[in-house]
Amino acid sequence: MRTLTILAAAAATLVATAATAAPVERSFTRDGHTYVYTTSALDEQRTLIEGHEAERGGRFRFVVNGNRVSGQANGVPVSFRAAQSLTVNAAGAAN
Repeated sequence: MRTLTILAAAAATLVATAATAAPVERSFTRDGHTYVYTTSALDEQRTLIEGHEAERGGRFRFVVNGNRVSGQANGVPVSFRAAQSLTVNAAGAAN
């Protein structure tokens, strides 16, 4: 019985570790459109935001460096300044 408990605890730890290693999908709705995205740290200064529009499937990929954002939205190059800088920790959670 004790061995079963230890194995269950070890499996739960592995599942929790695997879950934190994968980027967490988030979403928001603006002007009636829902967007789903993930964030991940490229390095100490740059954050990658990748996602798509839920209804139409249009994709976007942005690199945030401080308050500067560049990348593509629906295949169109974009570049703009963000209202505030974005940093992501190693687990992928935005600060």
